[in-house]
Formats: sequence, structure tokens, C-alpha cells
Amino acid sequence: MSDTDEELELELPQEVEKEEEPDYITDLKRQLEAERAGRQAAEQRLHQAAREVHSARSEVDETNLQLVVNAIDTVNRDMELLSQAHTFAMQSGDFDRVTKIQREMSANEAKLLQLENGRQAMESAPRKPEPVAPPADPVEAFASQLSRRSADWVRQHPEFVTDQRLNAKMIAAHNLAVADGIPTDTDEYFEAIENTLKVTRKAAQTETDDQYAAKTVRRRDAAPAAAPSNRGNQTAGSNVIRLSAAQREMAEMMGMKPEDYAKNLVALKKEGKIQ
Repeated sequence: MSDTDEELELELPQEVEKEEEPDYITDLKRQLEAERAGRQAAEQRLHQAAREVHSARSEVDETNLQLVVNAIDTVNRDMELLSQAHTFAMQSGDFDRVTKIQREMSANEAKLLQLENGRQAMESAPRKPEPVAPPADPVEAFASQLSRRSADWVRQHPEFVTDQRLNAKMIAAHNLAVADGIPTDTDEYFEAIENTLKVTRKAAQTETDDQYAAKTVRRRDAAPAAAPSNRGNQTAGSNVIRLSAAQREMAEMMGMKPEDYAKNLVALKKEGKIQ
């Protein structure tokens, strides 16, 4: 029993390192990102196909209209030639020829009327608008305008972007926090935002805020049980901390390594939660 009563002396690293993200979380993020990218690629392919169909139909419509216009020009030229031939036949007294030319002119007039009606119908037909490209992800579009930490918060609360009413509330909560003099992108800032919006706090971990992410993880790990009365002795001006036997037993009960337990004690002291 004498061994268990002795204090355990540990030397902690200068910086409390950020715990690595669990593999299943990383895999899930990759899977979601791959699904999002695949969905956007599929939407782009559908849009491109729709544009090609629209372009082909428009080209056919333009071609048909041009054919009708050309046919009208041809009939008009024929009418001019027939008119000249009719005048010549009248002057020559060839009335049989005159009668034949008149029948041809009547047939051409009927054809010309039909072509003109067709041209007007084509020109007045409503044009189908060109397919519009699918809109970008509104959440990502909004997040791209924010700092990394704020963008991560928005991604974890997408309803505050997609819902106009909630979006207005989020902006109002931001303005209130700023008006109260709270620096943005700080723990106090996000706590104020979430208190105003009455949402449950989610750990917002970003690549550029390792210290915040590490504190969030350690705060969550240390929460299940209260720290023993003997908080652990840390030598002033160094990173050496001594764990008592009771503290080592508590770490074992919590399923924590002594080093991790010691790191939690240091973090809690820095946050002013224990003396």
C-alpha cells in the first residue's frame, strides 16, 4: 500500500496539445464532403445536359424559321416573274398563257399566305428560357464570408442560414454581442450568441483555433466527475505536476491516463474553475 500512497510526479509539455480527432469523425467528414461534392457534380452535369438540349432546340427553331423566310423570298421572286410574264402575254394577245399564269399566281398567293402565317407563329411563339445553373450551397456561400471559427459555427447550425427568420435572429444576436463590447470569435462571443438564440453549444473546432479545440475537448472529458479535494501540486514556473494517490485512483476510475488527468487539472486551473 505504501506505493499507492506516494505522489506521482509528471512533467507536462510546454503547450497543451490538441487531441487528434477520432478516426470515425474524420471518416464521416470525408464521406459527407464526398457526397456533397458528388451531388454538386451531378447537378452540374444535369445543368450542362439541359443547356445542350435547350441549345439544340433553339438551333432547330432558328433553322426552321430561316427555311420559312427563304421560302417566302422564293415565292415573292416567282410572283415578280409571273407578273412580268403576265404583262408580256397580255401585250402579245396570248390569252391562254395569261389564264395559265393567273392560275399560277393564285396558287403562289395562297402559298405565300400560308408561309407568312407560319412565320408569324414561329416568331411569336414563347421562347423557353435557358436553364439556370443550380444555386451554390447557401450555407457554404454564407460561411465563405466569415472567419474560420464563425464559419464552422454556421456549418454546425445551417438552419440559421436557410431559414430567413432564424438568420435575422442570428444577425441580431451578433449585433447585441458586439454592442456589449464582446470581441468576436471568442468563447464569450459564441456563448452570448447561443444564449440569445437559445441553442445548445456545439464544439466548433477549426484548423486555425487549436487552443480552443483542445480546451473544448478537455472540458468535456473532465466534466463527468468532480475533481478531488487535493487538486494536484504544480511547481511554480514549471510544467511539473504531482498527482496524489487519490488523484491517480480518480483518473483510473474515469478511464484516463495520469498524463491526461494532469493536463485536465492544468486546463481547469487556467480557466479559473479550480484553485
